[in-house]
Amino acid sequence: MEPSPQPALCPRCQRSMHPALVRTDIWREGRLYVVEDVPAYICDLCLEQFYDEDVTDALRRLNEDGFSSIEPKREMVVPVFSLEGRVKRALTSGRPE
Repeated sequence: MEPSPQPALCPRCQRSMHPALVRTDIWREGRLYVVEDVPAYICDLCLEQFYDEDVTDALRRLNEDGFSSIEPKREMVVPVFSLEGRVKRALTSGRPE
């Protein structure tokens, strides 16, 4: 199978993109899963990551299988931070004040 052609420009900011292997996170049923070695295109300006159709399908299948179709490569401990008290304009009931 041939790789998908590289997008000419970033769909978000219209700048050039370059191919790279990235890491992405997926939340499923309150659990965090990290997927490494994901082929992506990264915008040179806004750093947004984009996946081609094959990569998107592979990530979707992995998620639909509940991550049970393969063994994890490794496990990691993830610190959790909060922005509580660090944002000048807080949200009330999900709406800006």
